[in-house]
Amino acid sequence: MAMSGNTCWADAMALELAQHCKYKTYKDLGKGEAKPGPAYQRINVHFVFDVKQSFKYKAQLVAGGHKTAPPKDSVYSGDVSLWSICLALLTGEINGLETWVGDIAVAYLEAYTKELVYFVAGTKFGELYGHTLLIDKALYGLHSSGARFYERLLDSLCATKYCSL
Repeated sequence: MAMSGNTCWADAMALELAQHCKYKTYKDLGKGEAKPGPAYQRINVHFVFDVKQSFKYKAQLVAGGHKTAPPKDSVYSGDVSLWSICLALLTGEINGLETWVGDIAVAYLEAYTKELVYFVAGTKFGELYGHTLLIDKALYGLHSSGARFYERLLDSLCATKYCSL
């Protein structure tokens, strides 16, 4: 517990790690000298903290992918601007259309990464402390995570007839 008497940040980290467990974000090679194949690069991970507009405390595990070589395949993933969103909502309102918005809470954990990276778990990982973990999902901070999530989202939308590819 923090000196202030609250556990907001510890609870946020615990929730983030529970989500990683639920989504099977990494493969555990065990504790000790376990090493993945030579194609794998070791990286660090760290938490980024934020208080959302809803006053929810959010801790997000982020990979240090900036220290790895970029993958050979495309990592491009487009972004929408705030102006584009406003224009789309305004167009819908003018035309009497019902508009919906949503948030995918653990978006990147829905997609698999192609990057061959691993890390050794620190103390915040509880029982996994000291274990070598291969990253299997598209963590924030990896070069290709945006592109991998875009592919996953597109596949899901097309499977439900929301696209015409």
